[in-house]
Amino acid sequence: MIVALIQARMGSTRFPGKSLVDVAGHPMLWQVIERVRAAATVDKVVVATTDKPSDDPIAALCGDEGIPCFRGSADDVLDRFYQAARAHQADAIVRITGDCPLIDPAVIDKIVSRFRHGDCDYASNVLRYTYPDGLDTEVFSFSALEAAWREASSPAEREHVTPYLRSEKFRRANVESEIPVARGCRWTVDDPEDLEFVRKAYAGLPRQCFGYRDVLDLMRRKPEVAGAQCETISNEGYYCSLYNQAKAGSAAKRPLAKSVEWLERSKRVIPGCAQTFSKGHTQYVQGVAPIFLSRGKGCRVWDVDGNEYIDYVQGLLPNILGYAHEEVNQAVSAQLAEGHSFSLPHPLEVQLAERLTRLIPCAEMVRFGKNGSDATSGAVRAARALTGRDRIACCGYHGWQDWYVGSTARNAGVPVAVRGLTHPFRYNDLSSLNALLDQHPNEFAGLILEPMNFEEPIPGFLEGVKELARKHGALLIFDEICSGFHFGLGGAQELFGVTPDMACFGKAMGNGFPIACVVGRADVMGVFDEIFYSFTFAGEVASMAAAMKVLDILEGSDALARIEANGRTLQDGIKVLAKQAGLQGQLEPIGRPQWSLLKFRNPDGSESQLLKNLFQQEALKRGILLLATHNMSAAHDLVAIQQTLSAYAEVIKTLAGWLGDSNPASHLEGAMAQPVFRVR
Repeated sequence: MIVALIQARMGSTRFPGKSLVDVAGHPMLWQVIERVRAAATVDKVVVATTDKPSDDPIAALCGDEGIPCFRGSADDVLDRFYQAARAHQADAIVRITGDCPLIDPAVIDKIVSRFRHGDCDYASNVLRYTYPDGLDTEVFSFSALEAAWREASSPAEREHVTPYLRSEKFRRANVESEIPVARGCRWTVDDPEDLEFVRKAYAGLPRQCFGYRDVLDLMRRKPEVAGAQCETISNEGYYCSLYNQAKAGSAAKRPLAKSVEWLERSKRVIPGCAQTFSKGHTQYVQGVAPIFLSRGKGCRVWDVDGNEYIDYVQGLLPNILGYAHEEVNQAVSAQLAEGHSFSLPHPLEVQLAERLTRLIPCAEMVRFGKNGSDATSGAVRAARALTGRDRIACCGYHGWQDWYVGSTARNAGVPVAVRGLTHPFRYNDLSSLNALLDQHPNEFAGLILEPMNFEEPIPGFLEGVKELARKHGALLIFDEICSGFHFGLGGAQELFGVTPDMACFGKAMGNGFPIACVVGRADVMGVFDEIFYSFTFAGEVASMAAAMKVLDILEGSDALARIEANGRTLQDGIKVLAKQAGLQGQLEPIGRPQWSLLKFRNPDGSESQLLKNLFQQEALKRGILLLATHNMSAAHDLVAIQQTLSAYAEVIKTLAGWLGDSNPASHLEGAMAQPVFRVR
């Protein structure tokens, strides 16, 4: 038997009594009951409320309407659901909340049908939100519910029923909307403003059997119905519960003796003790951070002392599928067995190039490299050769080569003459670029920029950069080393519909295996026949085999959708935790979910290195490895996200207390991280 359990109570904090407010002449809960009853796959509808006297009116409504009503614990909602399901002999449960009066019977039937395939314990439309918020439907087996009831231990898991069921312990399936729905459609009733929208929807759609497509159509026909719907955070109550249950206070340091030993050995033989500045020990709070890692799997790494971390650095962004991905490693292993650095070109070079020209809008021809700096430097050299000009305008970070790094604070060893040829301009500020170009007319070979990092391009910015490049006879180069593949297979250029002359890709392309490329129009790329862009390992095919397998997975699975969905869950949780702590103006995730940045600010809005370092310190001690970004991979599953948010709840609650001290810096347990230089 499939039993729909409608969760309802009168004691909402934000909107007390909302379950019985009037919607089209009936209590809102009555409307929810009637719509769930219309689902063909549901055998019985039961309202699950609390045993508090304040919820007597809900029980009375159910009695009047002949609806079974189960009453149980107000705080242990998981127990309430389990006892209700057992009492009504449910084989499967459909969980609906009583504040969703636009719930669609057809959506319920679709998710129940998916559950009936038999290959999952839990099916829903909430693992990735593609429906409006307010159509949330979760279907799970009684055996899965019983396991969660028996095993879930945290107050947040007991209060919110399904977080435990959404973990990797259970087989899960997500059902997605067939039609695109803009994020921010808020159809649940959390406050009086939401109720006004619902009432307008019912008034505009008098048929009781209307579905979500009808509501969307009404919103298109009558925009005044939707009003100013704001961005919604789903599962906000769960994040609040994480904060409430979190224990504040400094966490214990992890044992790091072996890391320290390796650091001392490294100091004797490796300048800087690392091959990459951003991977060095100076980038973390010293004394609490691991210094050497020994292995990784998925989204987790282990340091040389055996400490485990959820890793949000992911090798500085390349591991889009996570560490040690079996399919990628198998593809590389198979190629290694056949050889991988040949004396002549290999067919894989052609196959991968052909594939990239199909995926990337500007790509008609391709040249490969090993690092992002190879690609950006090759593109700049090509622009200079093609135009006969020397100057380059840049915006963002573009690697270690002289032409770029000479424009930064790390310019030691770069000739003054070279430094003077590269001119930074400000992102989203066309006037700064226009001024540069006007100062040196007919001297700029190219404009290179990251089309997006943590700040969205304002309308017309990328188009304006392209127009200025054309006007001044310069080539437009998109540095997509970071944005490439994370924001879609065609990169930011496909996302925003602006096609450059050339573009540079790398990082995620090989899931950690070293490979990069310059792509562009055929007439532009032809100059590579003339310039010197040539090195021994550019045609190394083991990394190309990795890239082919990565593209297979990204094209043939939901990996990118999962990265975005789980990244959004992480961002949403951080926003709620910061708000609960009173730090919403001082701690904020910015950027897209796939690659976001934590901003740390003082009360006056200036950047706070102290807050950043205190956050990093306490996160590290709780098993979260991060710089300041969340570099999401497909391996960052819901279990990792929930563990991260539980840790962050403790960290943020701790910081909220420390910031009230007269000397918050006294809580630092080591030297603060030292920035390499600032470019974003």
